[in-house]
Amino acid sequence: MRLFIAVNFSEETKKQILLVQEQLRSRAIAGNFSRSENLHITLAFLGETPESRLENIFRIIDAVDAPPFEICFNSTGCFVHSRKELWWIGADRNSPGFPVLHSVHRQLISRFADAGFAVDTRPFNAHITLGREVKHSGKIILDKPDIRVKISRISLMKSERLRGVLTYTEIFGKDFSIS
Repeated sequence: MRLFIAVNFSEETKKQILLVQEQLRSRAIAGNFSRSENLHITLAFLGETPESRLENIFRIIDAVDAPPFEICFNSTGCFVHSRKELWWIGADRNSPGFPVLHSVHRQLISRFADAGFAVDTRPFNAHITLGREVKHSGKIILDKPDIRVKISRISLMKSERLRGVLTYTEIFGKDFSIS
């Protein structure tokens, strides 16, 4: 199973993200744009994982300690890798809740590493992917978003292709509560 830990969004938040994505889509010639139901923030990527490790993963996620919090997404940009562009909306590192999001990420990475999982050690870049392999004929400038997101749950997600469509399915979740 191909697995990752994510923050998923409400339908209202997805509508706001899709407005920004539509700007990108209208300025691009082509691209592989994220489907509404797949919009998320990746906190930890586990990759191909045997089913025998699921109980351990559940325990690690359950041990994450955080209160509900809010962050703001207020920037856009793109990563370029092998001459392919991945466009995103980025989290405001100055949001009052950003340190909590970063702490959740660090807790996950640390616990997964301690349990022998291969984890990504690059700096955490909280973003929502709008589209991959975006092609355009000129410079793309998107309006600065102001999307406020309340986060009170993290999810273990399975990534698979169903009838040729990339599909993410939650297989475990952890709700945050105020201590």
